Amino acid sequence: MTFIPLDQAPWRRPLCKSTQSLIKPWATPTTLIERVDAWRRWLDGRPAGKWLLCQRQPEAFCAALVALWESGRIAVLPTDDRPETLARVIKEVDGTLPDTPEASQNPLPPPLAPSPAAVAVVIYTSGSTGDPVRLTKRFDQLDAELAAHAALWPLAGTAVISQVSHQHIYGLLVGILHPLCAGVPFCDDASRYPEALAARLEEAGRAGLKAVVVSSPAQLSRLPEHLPWTEQAAPCRVFSSGAPLSASDARHAECLLRAPVIEIYGSTETGGIAHRRQAHDNAWQPLPGVHLLLEDERMKVRSPFLEKPEAWWHQPDRVLPTANGFKLLGRADRLVKVAGKRVSLTHIEGLLVEAPEMVEARCVDLGRDDGRLGAIIAVHHDVMPHDHLTRRALIHRLRSRLAPHMEPVAIPRYWRCVDAMPSNNLGKLDRGLIKRLFADLDDNRMPRWLGEQRSGADICTLTLEVPERLIYLEGHFEEYPLVPGVVMVQWAIELARESFGLQGDFQGLERLKFQRPLQPGIRFTLELTRRGDGIAFAFESSEGRHCAGRVRLQSRDGTGAPHG
Repeated sequence: MTFIPLDQAPWRRPLCKSTQSLIKPWATPTTLIERVDAWRRWLDGRPAGKWLLCQRQPEAFCAALVALWESGRIAVLPTDDRPETLARVIKEVDGTLPDTPEASQNPLPPPLAPSPAAVAVVIYTSGSTGDPVRLTKRFDQLDAELAAHAALWPLAGTAVISQVSHQHIYGLLVGILHPLCAGVPFCDDASRYPEALAARLEEAGRAGLKAVVVSSPAQLSRLPEHLPWTEQAAPCRVFSSGAPLSASDARHAECLLRAPVIEIYGSTETGGIAHRRQAHDNAWQPLPGVHLLLEDERMKVRSPFLEKPEAWWHQPDRVLPTANGFKLLGRADRLVKVAGKRVSLTHIEGLLVEAPEMVEARCVDLGRDDGRLGAIIAVHHDVMPHDHLTRRALIHRLRSRLAPHMEPVAIPRYWRCVDAMPSNNLGKLDRGLIKRLFADLDDNRMPRWLGEQRSGADICTLTLEVPERLIYLEGHFEEYPLVPGVVMVQWAIELARESFGLQGDFQGLERLKFQRPLQPGIRFTLELTRRGDGIAFAFESSEGRHCAGRVRLQSRDGTGAPHG
């Protein structure tokens, strides 16, 4: 099957026979069309217009998306499924799709063919420099970019494995729509974890298909060497986007996976702009059909992927032209007003990373009433502060380094020390993560969140800190303040609900032990393990274990197992 544009309904064409040996968790043509038709029956008679679509599983997402298109509706894709995100987007739509369509006896209406000029999706920026911006993408824009991908990287004889969210433009195009238009299978599993990726690669190899991996700097930087990355299961190529991939991570990924790593540079507004493979050249090359003007370290883009293809788009990145492309120098629009004065966030970051303690720094405008800035800093392990006094001393040294270069009001007031810069599944420190890092400024009941790591689907380790302003410290005790035990248990339950999506009601505690007090300013980890009947948890810091136990949760449908 050759590449077929979206406006010609490629999902109604059969996949090649070589994919028939792939079963769950792979999307197959039969199950996809069955699910599309179930959604079309459910949608029949319901309001037209824009519908919110937020499905975690790729095949369920794809089926609902196609059903919206074949019924003349527009899909609205929120950046994530957090309640505050969905509450904001719901105000802008005509309907919201449930997780699955209820069975309907409605007759199946004939599918509508998408019009190239019609709006296909409403999508949002990730919000790295401000609140997310709402954008529309027409079918002709999507088809133009998909055709460019097909020309450079045809998918015949492959199976696509995506590690990134299809709610973002990169994951949508490369992980869902390109395989749909090329008639090749894609994995119905996000495969975020390396163990899942290795298993999917083996499955594709056994089916006689070469895999294409759609990934990001966050995933590629954490590939472990101990997994069976075999020559027989090697992918034919690996994609990365969302942020530049470091040269060392690119080399490491190519060595382990035995495949070229291709980076795609672009944005939600522009779509793809350029690509590179650092093993050959670290300069970026424009995608087919993309025209660039590079002057005075600035870039202007004209592209069929833009809303106005004939107009020049000013890209907010500084660039350096080279003989065979260009290099990225960083953002050009990171200027903010603090107390009426223009402050360069890039300048602050540059001064901070010169400090011997520093690995990486990010300065952010928090939009607070006081107008003061925040700083997120990754420091070397041997100088990471683990209590209030060492944290205060580190921040004092860094503020003193900044003091000769700027007015006091421009120096960040709010500091967060992280082991590594948090990132979403596209490798970006987005607005949602920034809000989470500084959430304790507005909520004095919760610990300060500094990052988390997953070990498979059922274990999550959060790095946290006890805020000095924690409301529960009041009365426990004036000369020796500590976090009450009941608060620690409640933290474990609430953070497990957030990490795993658990919905069960509290039923009891088991094996609860308090071993040492948890005081204000202490940096600690909370390991959460999802169990069949609830969760297990353990609080630990550089001082040792503080608390551990198990919580039993009863599902709200009475089955005994919490939903997640």
